[in-house]
Amino acid sequence: MATEKTALLLLDVQNGIVNRLENTSQYLQTLSTVTQVARNAQLNIIHVVTAFRAGHPECNPRNLSVARAKEMGAFRNDDESTQVHPAVAPRGEEPIVTKYRVSAFTSTELDLILRSMGITEVVMAGLITSGAVLSTVRAAADLDYSVSVLEDGCMDLDPEVHRVLMEKVFTRQGRVVSSKEWVDEIAK
Repeated sequence: MATEKTALLLLDVQNGIVNRLENTSQYLQTLSTVTQVARNAQLNIIHVVTAFRAGHPECNPRNLSVARAKEMGAFRNDDESTQVHPAVAPRGEEPIVTKYRVSAFTSTELDLILRSMGITEVVMAGLITSGAVLSTVRAAADLDYSVSVLEDGCMDLDPEVHRVLMEKVFTRQGRVVSSKEWVDEIAK
C-alpha cells in the first residue's frame, strides 16, 4: 500500500527513448494517469533520465551499452532526447536524477535521495523493461527497498522479453501489479 514512504520512479521516460518505440500512445496515457494519481495522493515522484556530457566522458568503451551511446553521439545532456517526455513532465520539486549506466542506482544520487526522504518502497515504471527497469529492480531489491513494478507502466522493444521479466523474474524481487490495481490501492 502506498504511503509517504513510497516513491514512484519513472525510469528513462525521455523523448529519445520513447521515440524509438512503436505504439506508445496508450502506454503514455497509462503513465500520465498513474503520475497524476500519484501527485493527487501526494506521493513522491522521482524522474530518472540517461544523459551524458559533451564528448561522453562518462562512457567507458568496455561497457557496450554506453559505448554505443558515445559512438552515436546520443543522449547528450543538452539535447531534446534527454528531456522527460511531456506526458509525465516533472512538476514543482519532483527530482530528476541523471544516470550514466543502465541502473538508476549506479553512479547516481538516487539512493541518497530516497533514504533522505525516508522512502522504503519504490514503485517502478518506465523504459526499457529489459534495460533500466530490470537493472533498477535488481539493485533496489539488493538495497533492501520494497519493490513494486507496474506491468503496463513498463515497455520493451520485445514484448516476449517484457512478459518473461514480469512473470518470472520481477516476482522474485517484489510484486508486479497493473497500473489499475496500483491506482485502486492509492484510492483506498
